[in-house]
Amino acid sequence: MERKLLSLLLVLLVALPLCAQNDKTGSLTIKGQVIDSLTNETVPYATLNIALASAPQNSVKMLACDVDGKFEASLKTAGKYIVSMQSIGKKPAQKVFSISEKNSPLNLGKLYMQDDNQRLDEVTVVAQKPLVKVEVDKLTYSLEDDPEAKTSNTLDMLRKVPMITVDGEDKIQLKGSSNYKIYMNGKPSNLLSGSNASDVLKSMPASSIKNIEVITDPGSKYDAEGVGGIINIITTKNALQGYTGTVRANASTLGSFGGGGYVSLKAGKLGLTANYGYNKRNSPWNDSYSTRNTLKNGMSNFLEEHGRSKNKGPFQYGYLEASYEIDSLNLLSVGANLFRGKSKNLSELSAMMHGAEASSSDYETLYKYERNSNSESTYGSTDVNVDFQHSTHKKDELLTLSYRFSNSPNDNESRTELFNVVDYPLAKDYPQWNINDASTTEHTGQVDYTTPTWKDQTFEAGVKYINRQSKSKTLEQVYDESTQNWKDVSSLNSNFHHTQHIYSAYLGYLMKFDKFGVKAGVRAEGTSLNAKFAKAPVMDFDAHYFDVVPNATLTYQVDMSTQIRLGYNMRIRRPGIWYLNPYINDTDPQNISQGNPNLDSEKSNNINFNFSKFAQKFSVNASLSYTFVNNSIEQYSEIANFPQSDPRSVYNGALWNTYGNIGKKQQVGFFLYGNWNPIPLFRIYMNGGVDYTDLKSEAMDLKNSGFSGRIFAGTQFNLPKDFRINLHGGYFTPWIMLQSEYSPFYFAGLNVSKDFMKKKLSVSVGAQNPFWKNMKMETTTTGEGFHNVATTWRSAREFRISVSYRFGTLKDSIKKVKRGISNDDMKSNEGGNTGGGEGM
Repeated sequence: MERKLLSLLLVLLVALPLCAQNDKTGSLTIKGQVIDSLTNETVPYATLNIALASAPQNSVKMLACDVDGKFEASLKTAGKYIVSMQSIGKKPAQKVFSISEKNSPLNLGKLYMQDDNQRLDEVTVVAQKPLVKVEVDKLTYSLEDDPEAKTSNTLDMLRKVPMITVDGEDKIQLKGSSNYKIYMNGKPSNLLSGSNASDVLKSMPASSIKNIEVITDPGSKYDAEGVGGIINIITTKNALQGYTGTVRANASTLGSFGGGGYVSLKAGKLGLTANYGYNKRNSPWNDSYSTRNTLKNGMSNFLEEHGRSKNKGPFQYGYLEASYEIDSLNLLSVGANLFRGKSKNLSELSAMMHGAEASSSDYETLYKYERNSNSESTYGSTDVNVDFQHSTHKKDELLTLSYRFSNSPNDNESRTELFNVVDYPLAKDYPQWNINDASTTEHTGQVDYTTPTWKDQTFEAGVKYINRQSKSKTLEQVYDESTQNWKDVSSLNSNFHHTQHIYSAYLGYLMKFDKFGVKAGVRAEGTSLNAKFAKAPVMDFDAHYFDVVPNATLTYQVDMSTQIRLGYNMRIRRPGIWYLNPYINDTDPQNISQGNPNLDSEKSNNINFNFSKFAQKFSVNASLSYTFVNNSIEQYSEIANFPQSDPRSVYNGALWNTYGNIGKKQQVGFFLYGNWNPIPLFRIYMNGGVDYTDLKSEAMDLKNSGFSGRIFAGTQFNLPKDFRINLHGGYFTPWIMLQSEYSPFYFAGLNVSKDFMKKKLSVSVGAQNPFWKNMKMETTTTGEGFHNVATTWRSAREFRISVSYRFGTLKDSIKKVKRGISNDDMKSNEGGNTGGGEGM
């Protein structure tokens, strides 16, 4: 942005007084576009000087390119000419051409310029590019222009992106909501789904990321079921002739360490990009305390629990992309993502139940026990993408054929035993040994077509099919002391298979005229699903849906740096296997959870109004949105009270947690991002928002409403000798939920980094929450006849160190497929979801 503004200023000072620009009096015409030779991006407002080759010192025409680097000029006489190009930060370049009446108009095509990296003696020019740019339907944050990205992880950098906030537990929100998807290079990846997202992003070096896009108004090419927004992470794509790579390592005082490597190379028409990371965590023990008051049948019960828990285990991730240029019009791209993790969770707990008549305060101990549990889970995904892109001689016309395979295991094995038991009625059901085998497999096929129609207008269309298979098979066992064998006590819904067939087609159109831009589209989408229970066929069910989903976005470009945008879209969210899985998780016998295979997809309607102004020293983005949902999927809790004929009656009296389409939700939100760069060495930024939520459930006779907010702010110093210092902090108020209320989050951090060896070696030292050792997190849940308060003390103080080293030499850029598959349709259980510049 800075280069654009400085270039425009140069044009005004130099080109305008010449009054010869765009002179239409000649009969011969030339046109072309100035391009950066390294990034293949346009060079806006480059200054052109045209002279006869026989007299290069005498200019016959001077003009400036437009914002897209394009130019058109007329010449009075035929002959041989030299066009000289200049732009701030670029090396001067020349192009020789000949023109006559026979070849006029003459298209010079792309004229390339290179960055000017020459260092001037005794002169230091320091400048900071604006980090954010706005487009018709998205915002883009440039990590490659943020010095802190060299030594930070991607999760920390995500905190600085407009409309994204990351709380003290590293949970990500987009516009104050956990309903979004994370893409990588325009394609979803289970690498970044569910609760994995924060861990993976924390281990992913920000230096391997070029841009982060925030797509707040997803168009018709994105799955209708998706979400209200998409976070698209664009990895560095400067894989050139030759190779480049980075090796890295990191460690933390909270018991995690890891490392990895990145390499990118190009040999002829073949380009390869690979990234691998390994991380192992071993968190400290975290203490917990909870109480629950229950009033039932004239009795008042008081449950008190003391415990502690920890988790440990490794995870690793990697992706490999190969791109082969068959010829100038055809490109084949193959990519694979792999994510594998194992987590071992340990917990120790002592419980005591007290009881009394409701009218009395004289409690007596009804039962007590101590419980040890350990569980091991295997999770991850394997994704394979194949894309074939065909271009034509018509600029920007593309036909893309894509296929995607994805497999996501979600297995769990747990053992639980009791000891020091006094009068506990469920003691006969222990020890327990449960094994759950769950997974989701997808096959996706897709065809996309896009073509320019008239000037500044683009048409796009596509079709897509998804076959999704989700399964869960559970073995529930209780140890029988009489036979000294494990007894199978699996429930009827323990063997569950869920199939979805999703088919869709979309049309979209983009128009730009003068300062206005309009993007509109429609998507038709159908779903056929069925669920089968091997042990109880009577529970089988199926359902069919068909939806027509519109979207529209209108933009007005006030000036070069200011835009106003108004958008509407409807989105659908289908429940993922975490919501559907009927497996009963009774690791904690007082807090039971179970999925609901009868869930329906939910629909949300979203209206967004956005104002953006991104100048060289000051930037602001403000967004006002309204969302309403009539059948939202909500978690709810109640005291289990099943009929004695129901196998679940053994859990009666425990807190039962499940999901249902029980919510009606309206939300108005205001979000603000600001960045002030008074001098190049210093920057202040903030990101936050406030929203009002009205949530109701007629089925549960519950309602809640109120304000919630979040703010993240920081300051960055870019000091001499390649030193950088970053200070940041944040505060999150409790979310508005039907039954529960969380304590607020707060956090603070400091990071100091320095580059060595001509910026090839980077070292970073950081401190998270240095002012407090532990953080108290409290959750209060209230329902009919009960009140539950759970408190956890989480380890907060953490010191980190990371080192990275860059190597390699490069010459020419790799081409990338511009379209690809993006399955963004499933609602996941932890708010982080799955990497779109482009996709369907």
